[in-house]
Amino acid sequence: MSSFSLFRRRDPWWESEGPAARRERRHRRFVGSLALTASLAAIAAAAFAWAIELGLVARIGIHAALPFG
Repeated sequence: MSSFSLFRRRDPWWESEGPAARRERRHRRFVGSLALTASLAAIAAAAFAWAIELGLVARIGIHAALPFG
């Protein structure tokens, strides 16, 4: 098995499963990608909020305040 095949994996039953199964697979992949994007955005927002709270952002010239705490 070549190392390239690890990146371009494809289901061997892709053509024989039918359009409904392919549509479901694409939908599941889309929802998974959307969930990953949302989680990464939440992590970035939390890191930025902590940087504001700890005063790290003010050191580089961004004057921001959180509306709580």
